[in-house]
Amino acid sequence: MVSIRRHSKSDAKPTEDFIYTDLYNAICERHLPPDTKLGEAMLAEHYGVSRTIIRQVLLRLSSDRLVKLEPNRGAFVASLTLEEARQIYEAWRLVEGAIIQDVTECITPQQIASLRSLIAAERVACDEQNYPLLTRLSIQFHMQLADLCSNKFLGRFLKELIPQTSLAYFYEIRKMPVCTKDEHSEILEHIVAGNAEAAIEAARQHLDGIEAALNARADINRRISLVDKLNSRISSRS
Repeated sequence: MVSIRRHSKSDAKPTEDFIYTDLYNAICERHLPPDTKLGEAMLAEHYGVSRTIIRQVLLRLSSDRLVKLEPNRGAFVASLTLEEARQIYEAWRLVEGAIIQDVTECITPQQIASLRSLIAAERVACDEQNYPLLTRLSIQFHMQLADLCSNKFLGRFLKELIPQTSLAYFYEIRKMPVCTKDEHSEILEHIVAGNAEAAIEAARQHLDGIEAALNARADINRRISLVDKLNSRISSRS
């Protein structure tokens, strides 16, 4: 994903889908922390589009529960309490266990190769300390598992649930236990071996470790403007 820059009149105007995806990723990568005000006028000027388009984007993000719309105040990046975050991780563990059980029985060589390629990209991002990209790829691993599940209701539920963990801004992203061990590879190799029970246990331990980091709110610099936050994003599109 490219860094956001101000659009000039000579640029082709970005589409609603582009702006939606860009803001969605900015939230998931924690470039826009919880409670950041998403001013319609500022975003419209930044992207070079009408406020009507921005309003539609914010409505879509609200449906994803990533943005909260407050009467007479506007739109803000949503936030979670510590208890809400714990409940999300509890639901994630339960649903992903069922998904892993299903995927273990039907995964194909092509799907295995795709997941291994994703994990390899994660390790590169980790080695390069590209935390926004690492965060996005880590989320993508679990999203791809959800896509492989034959029970589409389970998969859809998990894909709606996972992005909300980005709103649990109780910890510094660099202190998350994502680089110490290749846990996604461990989960996948158990799936490949047909050992669903071991894969589920590895996934549980993986999520337990991340949840354990929900113990100290990060120091968020709220003085930085919305546009500055968008402009400071690391380019991570391959």
